[in-house]
Amino acid sequence: MRLAAIFGARGRSALAIFVIGTLVAAACGDDDDSGASSTPTVAGPASTGATATTGATATTAATATTGATPTTGATATTGATATTGATATTGATGTTATAGGDEDVVTDYLSFTGGTAGAADEGMAPIAIGWVNGQGGTAEIPEATAGAQAAVDYINAELGGIGGHPIELHTCFIAEAEEEGQTCGQQLANDDAVSIIAFGAVVTGNQSFYGTLGGSKPVIIGVSANPADNTAENVYALYGTQTSVLAPWGTYARDVLKASTAAIVFPSQAGANTAADATKAGLEAAGIEVTSVGYDPQTTDLLGPLTAAGGQDADVIVPMTDVPGCSNLANAIKQVGAKQPVVSSPLCLAPPVAQALGGDLPQWTYGIAQSLPGDTTAPDSAVYLETSAKYGLDPAMAGNPFAALSWAQILTIAKFMNAAGPDNITSDTMTEQVQAFEGPLIMGAPSVDCGYDPAQPASCNNQTKFYDYKGAGQFEAVSDWLRPPE
Repeated sequence: MRLAAIFGARGRSALAIFVIGTLVAAACGDDDDSGASSTPTVAGPASTGATATTGATATTAATATTGATPTTGATATTGATATTGATATTGATGTTATAGGDEDVVTDYLSFTGGTAGAADEGMAPIAIGWVNGQGGTAEIPEATAGAQAAVDYINAELGGIGGHPIELHTCFIAEAEEEGQTCGQQLANDDAVSIIAFGAVVTGNQSFYGTLGGSKPVIIGVSANPADNTAENVYALYGTQTSVLAPWGTYARDVLKASTAAIVFPSQAGANTAADATKAGLEAAGIEVTSVGYDPQTTDLLGPLTAAGGQDADVIVPMTDVPGCSNLANAIKQVGAKQPVVSSPLCLAPPVAQALGGDLPQWTYGIAQSLPGDTTAPDSAVYLETSAKYGLDPAMAGNPFAALSWAQILTIAKFMNAAGPDNITSDTMTEQVQAFEGPLIMGAPSVDCGYDPAQPASCNNQTKFYDYKGAGQFEAVSDWLRPPE
């Protein structure tokens, strides 16, 4: 099976999916537990993956490492006009999905960025983008940096850089200590070449980073991975936050499933508690009666929590579990003979879940805040896979959500820089550009509205898309982009 390639190999995929699904129990130890019964045990650290590479000219903090610049193919062409059909065959990442919806999608990167066809002029001064990622520790996600660097190489080779200037990443990596965020904040605040900063998978050091940066430069995030992101000054989570993208579970359950009752099951631990609360609020806002039951994270037999939540009778079951809980809950559902729909976070797409269940994932519905990166039938994902592969992004890495988000973020920043003009790129003009951005997102929702929610001003989105998993790597989109219930 090649399902592991959907979200990256080995144990770190669990952290990747957990964050991208905005269920960050393993990362948000300072998160508010919202009154749920709590056991402090959280999921263990993910295993270390391959060392990521960054451009040779990028500067790094003491905790960061750099490698050789990935090889680029200057003569490669974009896949701007590529289209795919519903019956397209499985690609390198091992998943296919039936295309769904008529929402705007970005497939022409040259038009999206406002660039100029051709290579950047290497004789012109480079323009820097600050880059921060969780890397070098036990729970690193180097795929994020790989995706960002591939986008840089592509922009320089085919989209004319920024007004002819090549772009480069000035990197800082946070391994696993909160104080490393302060180091990165100081480095990038003092780097006069950097006017805008992008986050990859950053789950530690966020608070100290923002405290040091002080809002002096805009920070672009794919999906918020730490509660400190949500209220930080001059921070923009383009694809949403934990609480914002879980509320659409209510819309899907009400409008698609026609559900009246729901059962939520979750491990009582930081991050999972807030995820369950946010999902419960979305379901209740849709007029659905909800029973939500937490359990000790060390519990493996989830028959008791499932039945306590009314899972045998509820119209829909909603797992908000950690990775072991996904397979344990699947076994409990089978034990009680429940046949109703199960609507899960993408955490339950982690390869260890399939391994625990005999080789395949639960045939449930999954909500996600971006298009499935490995969906070869979706035009936007197909163009991403084709183009990124030409610029050094291994297909196995390309299927990781953080690689896809990072690719999209760098291209979006290029859009902001082109709009401002190469001679007018400052922190103020970059802030103006991101605040004026209304979408669409690359492999994401068709619209953006940064600051729509005063309670979490960093959130720019609250839209989620849902997919049915049919087994053997086959997905089917069963909704367009859904917002929270009204």
